[in-house]
Amino acid sequence: MMFISGLMLLLQTVACLDQFCRFNQSDPCYAALGHKLNVLMLLNTSGYDMKIQKRINYNKTTDPVCRVKNGRMKKNECDLYNKRPKVTVINGTLIINSVIRADSGNYTVSLYRSDGTDTSAALEVIVEVSVVFVLVWCFQLMVLFGL
Repeated sequence: MMFISGLMLLLQTVACLDQFCRFNQSDPCYAALGHKLNVLMLLNTSGYDMKIQKRINYNKTTDPVCRVKNGRMKKNECDLYNKRPKVTVINGTLIINSVIRADSGNYTVSLYRSDGTDTSAALEVIVEVSVVFVLVWCFQLMVLFGL
């Protein structure tokens, strides 16, 4: 019974955690499948236009892109997340409320200032199966087989 109580406590604790990453961090960003991912692009979005691009073929004209202006995602210029209502940009942070496997990959965010200068940063996102999912699955097998 103590095992079950500990497992339930662990599940509640892990389920409440959100993952926070930022562009230009040196290590990959690990995200749990089905969980929330917050990616900080810029602290102050005023005066910037942004472009988020997933590098698939390393072709700037064909790889999926999403444009952000005045801190908001431009839905008509976002083929990267166009059919995903749970993805948004708020105050310079890309928020994916339910990570899917296709979110894995290498991304570049480009920042364009009103004075004509620009800069970019990269981020690798790795989506993994949630530890919570594995623990629940194992627990269900134990109950099913009477262990």
